[in-house]
Amino acid sequence: MTQSSSMQNPKSIKILVGIFIIVIAIIAVAFAFVEKVPEGKVAVVYSPNGGATDVLNPGWHLIGLFDKTQVYPTRIAIITTKVSVTTNDGKKITMPARYEMKVDKSKVLSIFKELGSQDIEQIQEGYLYQKLFKSSRSTVSQYSVLDIFGTKTTEASGKVTEAMAESCEELGFIITDVTLGNPEVDKATQAAIDERVKAAQQLEKLNLEKQIATAEAEKLKIEAEGKATAEIAEAKGTAEANRILQESITEPLLRKMEMEARLKHGWVTIQGSTTPIVNTQP
Repeated sequence: MTQSSSMQNPKSIKILVGIFIIVIAIIAVAFAFVEKVPEGKVAVVYSPNGGATDVLNPGWHLIGLFDKTQVYPTRIAIITTKVSVTTNDGKKITMPARYEMKVDKSKVLSIFKELGSQDIEQIQEGYLYQKLFKSSRSTVSQYSVLDIFGTKTTEASGKVTEAMAESCEELGFIITDVTLGNPEVDKATQAAIDERVKAAQQLEKLNLEKQIATAEAEKLKIEAEGKATAEIAEAKGTAEANRILQESITEPLLRKMEMEARLKHGWVTIQGSTTPIVNTQP
């Protein structure tokens, strides 16, 4: 009985090993023929000899034994890099750059045919970087280094976004929100920039003082004109009142006033040269 059991054990082990090998083989075949595409991406299926054959949406898919896939993002990915450019006053600067990108799902086959089996990182470092560099170079060359260090950075970023998006759209890349950061310059350029910034600030201060002085002078002028106008109006009013009063004092009015006074105070007659006699009787 013991001998029979010992003879069966090697057989059992062989069976288990065989099953294990079969399972591993099945798993290996499954991985060889099944491809998972993550959410937010699409995959181009291609063969070494036949080129691109299909586009796969997110999920699990069966593919050929010798087929390969290249994945592209259809959700926005944020890319950071740097570009070295020259301003219109000849200053070479290096600027951090950031942009958002994704691919147009309907054009991934065109992208693959144009750029081959490069993965998305290689495309970002090659094709897309060149588009960013050309757009940044042509845009920044329109500004002085002081402009780029000042208030024009946002404007320049908008122009780069427009230029890069236009140059990438036809192939199938959607580019948005290119942002240029603070430039990196050498010490000599930084010192020159600091001097120009200081001069610009002084000029701005002088312009502000000039505006304040102009405003104060205008205020005094307006106040003086208002005072003069008021005095003229007052003088005109007084003159008009005197004119009306003079016109209202007529000969009949004076006679009436005289009669009223005599009725109230009596007649006054003069005897001799100095002594008046008042008759209090009406």
